[in-house]
Amino acid sequence: MPSILLLLEAVRDHFRDTGVRIGVKPAGGIRKSKAALHMLVMVRETVGPEWLSPQLFRIGASSLLDDLIRQLLWTSRGHYAAMHDVAVI
Repeated sequence: MPSILLLLEAVRDHFRDTGVRIGVKPAGGIRKSKAALHMLVMVRETVGPEWLSPQLFRIGASSLLDDLIRQLLWTSRGHYAAMHDVAVI
């Protein structure tokens, strides 16, 4: 998270100086839904809600999909599924 914050601050400063928006795509290390939510909050608080679009912010973490599926199943079933039950191949 600290390195992404540094990147977002650089993007913010560049936008303030030039008026040009630069997209951000952090890669790897984002495996849990909670971490993704933290990332979205950090983006909104650092560079603003305009960056919360596919053109300016994308999370590069395919393993996050498994956890998102587990969270959705939890809301419908009331318990977590095992990772091997939802693993995307």
